[in-house]
Amino acid sequence: MITLESALSAVAAGELDAFSILKAADSTKLQAAARNLNSLTISRAALMRVLLDWRSGTHSAVEVQQWASFVRRGYISGKPLRGGQPLDIAYDTDDEDLIVEIIGRFDEIGDLIDGSIDESEQVEMLRVLTG
Repeated sequence: MITLESALSAVAAGELDAFSILKAADSTKLQAAARNLNSLTISRAALMRVLLDWRSGTHSAVEVQQWASFVRRGYISGKPLRGGQPLDIAYDTDDEDLIVEIIGRFDEIGDLIDGSIDESEQVEMLRVLTG
């Protein structure tokens, strides 16, 4: 059985399959699990994984948006924090501006304005991430 700590680490690495474990967990247990980890850091590689899995059809735009919302805010949208603070999720300092920009775009998926990312924008993201 996968632990919340390993699910948090996997999600930070861009493994969207592990996100369902976090969505099912109580926020206080998520906070406790996060305290047991040295850090949660999103890297360029995590973004690549999410983008490639989305483009291949392994994960949907909705899943990408939910992941982005979580790593951007530190909590799962629609779930109460129960008196706690959002999780501290950092971005790799070498690529922080790029990570912020792409996560922001992913988080906008489904919005009425700027809520879609077309093929050409995905290709451009891949180009920038591999550059």
